[in-house]
Amino acid sequence: MPKIILSVIVPSYNIEKHIEATLQSLERGQHPQVEYILMDGGSQDGTMAIVERYAHVFSKIVSEPDEGQSDAFNKGYHMARGHFITWVNSDDLLNASSLPKVVDYLEKTKSDWVVANSVYIDKEGLVIRCCRSGGFERVPVKLGLLNVFGPSTFVRKELYQKIGDFSKDFHFCMDTEYWWRIVKSGCRYERVQCYFWGLRLHEDAKTAGVLMNNVTPPRMKEEGRIMHDCYYPNISAKTRKFGVWVARLYRIFNLSIFISILDTLRYKGKSFSSLESL
Repeated sequence: MPKIILSVIVPSYNIEKHIEATLQSLERGQHPQVEYILMDGGSQDGTMAIVERYAHVFSKIVSEPDEGQSDAFNKGYHMARGHFITWVNSDDLLNASSLPKVVDYLEKTKSDWVVANSVYIDKEGLVIRCCRSGGFERVPVKLGLLNVFGPSTFVRKELYQKIGDFSKDFHFCMDTEYWWRIVKSGCRYERVQCYFWGLRLHEDAKTAGVLMNNVTPPRMKEEGRIMHDCYYPNISAKTRKFGVWVARLYRIFNLSIFISILDTLRYKGKSFSSLESL
């Protein structure tokens, strides 16, 4: 029996409108060394009826009340058998063709933290923008900027056990807070160059809704303040803005900004599944 290299947690709650497209992308992305674990928070709509049609995709399916997304992550991560762990939200999409490259990279790397690239998609699953970047950016990190995409992030299970659970006190920024904890532990990521995840921007989404409306909820602002005070307390807002320009210079020199633009021009308005040719 093949060893499990990657465990993918799929948190869900009352998401019947979008979850089937997510499950279809997971079904296309079945791989002998990848397991999928669904952690549902006790959905009251038709979510679980849809999940049952795709039960063959999952190694575990759990539907029970939880304390939010962070709690779902933690429960799933503790069940995971993979050497590395990540997640895909139940309204987003997995790029099925990326799995062989990701699994091969994770199987060979000695790094405890690996990241990939991501794509913004609209509510219909059409490409809006491709987001590609390079390696660990030491100077921007010192200026309070961390260039990591959420579910395109793979953490070795031993590192997760060392860092501890996701904080249930964070509703919006639990992933970013976790990456800062990893950075402060001294760990640096490597990047595998592929588009792993499509972030669906729609009005009902938590963080994506913020991006669309350009309005930051008070709780999200408070979580940002907590991270500032904890992880980069001496960095002012002006310095962080300067850090944005430094990060852009990094992406000019490593050409990732140009490749992102070219890929966006090539795929914009096309189905996310068209990226499976990359």
